[in-house]
Amino acid sequence: MQRNTLLLTVFFLTCCIAISQSEAHRIIKKRMESKNIPGMAFLIAKDGKILDEGYYGKANLEVGADVTEKSVFAIASMSKTYTAAAILLMAEKGLLGLDDSVKKYIPEAPDYWEPITIKHLLTHSSGLVEDWSLYDWNTSNELFLKTQTDADFLKIHFEEALKFKPGTDVSYTSGHFILGIVIERITGEFYGAYLEKNIFGPLALNETFVDHPYKIIPHRVSGYFNYDQDIIHSPISGLGNGITIAPVAHGRGDSGIRTTANDLLKFYNALFTTTILSEPSRKMMFEPAKLDNGNYISTGAGWMNWPLGGIAISEHSGGFRTGFSSQSLVIPKDKFVVIVLTNLKGPDSSYSGASFSLAKELAALYYPVLGQLSKKTPAEDTNTGLTNIHLGFFRTIDSKVENTHVHEQFPFSYYSKNLKESIAQTESITYLGERNVQNEDVIFFNVNIHTLRYYRLNGKKTLYTTVYLDEADRIVFIDYPETE
Repeated sequence: MQRNTLLLTVFFLTCCIAISQSEAHRIIKKRMESKNIPGMAFLIAKDGKILDEGYYGKANLEVGADVTEKSVFAIASMSKTYTAAAILLMAEKGLLGLDDSVKKYIPEAPDYWEPITIKHLLTHSSGLVEDWSLYDWNTSNELFLKTQTDADFLKIHFEEALKFKPGTDVSYTSGHFILGIVIERITGEFYGAYLEKNIFGPLALNETFVDHPYKIIPHRVSGYFNYDQDIIHSPISGLGNGITIAPVAHGRGDSGIRTTANDLLKFYNALFTTTILSEPSRKMMFEPAKLDNGNYISTGAGWMNWPLGGIAISEHSGGFRTGFSSQSLVIPKDKFVVIVLTNLKGPDSSYSGASFSLAKELAALYYPVLGQLSKKTPAEDTNTGLTNIHLGFFRTIDSKVENTHVHEQFPFSYYSKNLKESIAQTESITYLGERNVQNEDVIFFNVNIHTLRYYRLNGKKTLYTTVYLDEADRIVFIDYPETE
């Protein structure tokens, strides 16, 4: 009897995996067709084992080369994870201190950089600008054509005022480019050489490279850009080759890695264990960082760390107008990985190949709680008083009014000003059900979560979110809202 039960269980699990695999390929094919993506690679894995993978379309349209498991994509900002790992490794070896001022290694930096620490750069809390966003790319890519050296890029940063006092706020920035320079100043060699000796080599990442347009990279994928003449000044319209930039901009510490889906998986699997980094360093990567005042922020070292559907996820995207967009979503405790690599970028995310919503849709095949809330139907609300409290919270989330229904650990810094203003426009909410998780050991921001409540927010824009409650029904977190 027990043997029959075991066989039935194995059969059921095998069928579930097969269904998930079939659905994943359908999702990918639909995305490729709807976005006219030249080429795409995706990979889903858990506990180090590949559950599903696929390689579609063309790595180069002009010669008709197919995307294969050997195809080497540029991953743009997903490169920050490699630079973060290198910096944490250097800290473990005593080559730098995470609380060191960046001016210790770049003394020519302006005096107002003195309060910026290595940790601030790792967690996007430095106040620096992101130089990629300083120019209007829809008009010209002049900045990345005329800027030919790292010193030129540093000078651009030196000339820009800080957006805020270091450690007091969070804003996505090109700080990992600065960290790449720090690595070079300490080692006396190209930052990529340190990665090759200490990360690529030890982990046998034989298909991972710091990019340079002059370098021969086997199976290099060509990048493509979606030109829309109503948005971007261009001599062509529609699909074209990626925008040209200066050679040095290809290999920066914040955007310079080229790799395959399988090499990415090997790297992530190493980060899930203490293979290359200690447990404290791993926590810096996969747990929310804090501002100097102790407030939580979503940025870790090289990752964005979020509760989502009651699960702790980490994610990072990458996209640049040389013609690539990519996305990774991982669940560190389960060693679960979703990787999507494409060779298409456009003026905004709607024109690009990869996206967080796509990676989330693939992850939901294996974690149904990550599925779209918009597919939930309204439920009978037996606690309208609590629902009204939550409506009041949504309407005032952009204010500083003290609310006794909100836990003191609620991370207001997780949400941008624009997002809070959008949520505050909520006119009414629709209850979509709830889930009791008190026996599931769901802990965020050092608070035990008791209940997850699901809502549709009705206003100028329809949003969907999950409210996390402690045992006293205080609001601990709300998921980053979905849109229809």
